[in-house]
Amino acid sequence: PPSGVPCKEPFENQLFGMNRLLLALSVLCLSAVATAQQDPQLTQFYQDRLSFNPAFAGAERLQYVSAFYRDQWGGLDLNPSTALFQYNGKPGFIPGGIGLSFFQDELGQEQNTVVKIAYAYHMKPDANGGILSVGLAGNYMGKTLGNDWVYIDDNDAVIPQSSKSGTTIDADLGVMYRVPGSYYAGISTTRLAATDLQDLNVSSVRHLYLQAGYEQALGDGSLRLRSHLLAKTDLNATTVDLHANVLWNELLYGGLSIRPGDAIAPVIGFEYGKTKNEKLSRSEQVFRFGYSYDATLSEVANYSSGSHEIFVSYMFNFERIPMQTRHANPRFL
Repeated sequence: PPSGVPCKEPFENQLFGMNRLLLALSVLCLSAVATAQQDPQLTQFYQDRLSFNPAFAGAERLQYVSAFYRDQWGGLDLNPSTALFQYNGKPGFIPGGIGLSFFQDELGQEQNTVVKIAYAYHMKPDANGGILSVGLAGNYMGKTLGNDWVYIDDNDAVIPQSSKSGTTIDADLGVMYRVPGSYYAGISTTRLAATDLQDLNVSSVRHLYLQAGYEQALGDGSLRLRSHLLAKTDLNATTVDLHANVLWNELLYGGLSIRPGDAIAPVIGFEYGKTKNEKLSRSEQVFRFGYSYDATLSEVANYSSGSHEIFVSYMFNFERIPMQTRHANPRFL
């Protein structure tokens, strides 16, 4: 039609357009809840306790490097995706443990990049074999907002005409108590200072976390039950993640994760370990893999095929055995 002459759409098209708009707004609201915490949301959260509590730095018996990739709400345009790379261990040149994390997630026009460096000090075991740990982490966060919008009004000042970015630094703090091979519990806070992102009208959000887990042998010991809990809140909203799995012969496991009101996720994986003892050296290595599929419980399930998440990890320890020095007796020379 000529410029300036309104074009009337059939009512069915208008209704379809309104439904799409309502869906987009719903997804946007749900996404805002997920990203406001500015910490990774993982179904296999029990494989990444470090991101939520720096006291877990160096808590494992072995050092490890790990990676996660999460594709959330498959089937939706510009759906959220998350990538996380991590090192955690006790390098030996300082007391305690060190954790390094690189985390990036993308959601529509928003991209978040987070780098964390954590340090934890572990007390000596108590009479029950329990270890108390205290951890502190410094983190850097960068946020970029894109400008690939469908403009309804080019003169609307609220809609950014170009991409914008901002950065901030902050800290995490946590404590944790564990009895290796039995149970653990920890509390922590991320974004302790809740600083603003420079050049963006966005504030980072302080979150509080409660973590706990328990494991025990079943039957003849070939099966092991492992359960985990992660509760998180920003004092406005609280979410809880629950998980339990059974490990068979220290090799294969299967289980279930539940995020009430959001998703239920079956999980499968394997853990393959090998040790090698030689005359002058000793090594231990463990390869881990996990896969989870989130079946969405919210209205998004009508438009999404679910969420997929993959976890891989390599745990290791290499040490040299000092050579015993022998002294010859001159009487027998």
